Amino acid sequence: MAERKRAKLSEQTSDRMYEMIVEEARYAPGSKLPNENELSKALEVSRTTLREAISFLVAQGVLEIRRGKGTFVAEELPAAGMDLSSLTGLRARERARDLFEMRLIFEPATVALACQRASMEELQQIQKKAERMEQIAAAGGDWPLADQEFHWAIIRASHNEYMRRLYPIINNAVNDLMQLAQNRQRMEETAIRDNKLILEFLLRRDEEGARHAMTIHMKHLINALQE
Repeated sequence: MAERKRAKLSEQTSDRMYEMIVEEARYAPGSKLPNENELSKALEVSRTTLREAISFLVAQGVLEIRRGKGTFVAEELPAAGMDLSSLTGLRARERARDLFEMRLIFEPATVALACQRASMEELQQIQKKAERMEQIAAAGGDWPLADQEFHWAIIRASHNEYMRRLYPIINNAVNDLMQLAQNRQRMEETAIRDNKLILEFLLRRDEEGARHAMTIHMKHLINALQE
């Protein structure tokens, strides 16, 4: 219960930070955020909650962590004023299928584009994200967030601006949904297995294989959520 309450608080904190950065434009693209002490006091949350909120925003492409320098606002932000209210109802379990059917349309096309357009550096980054997700899962950590980072790396490698802007909105709905998921263990095992296959096709730049692997992955998640 305490863990779920903390997750809810970190989600609320990430939403508030999103508003401050994207909608209120308090921090310009490329600018550095205040240090943890200042920011946690301003938001009236613990440093642990703040770090989790920052991790959400990193996965959504709003923030970037530069080792040894601090946390910075991304140079390119999701469009301000995009309406998230139409997706807030996705917290309800019965709407989970709708969300993943949307991903079923969106993400196979994205991974096919990444096969075409990704640089070698981006492919290496995607591979690192997949390996990190598996390591975090094995250690009992926040694997859904690491999984989102894997998918976000694919989105970025597609080099499609509209897909880049849509994904953070989808991601918010996924975050809500994962708080309700009952069979997280099966979803974890499915994500690890499917991500390996997606990565294998990506590294070979096999568009059809990657598209098919992502389609199967989304169908696996839809089935798991309906149990």
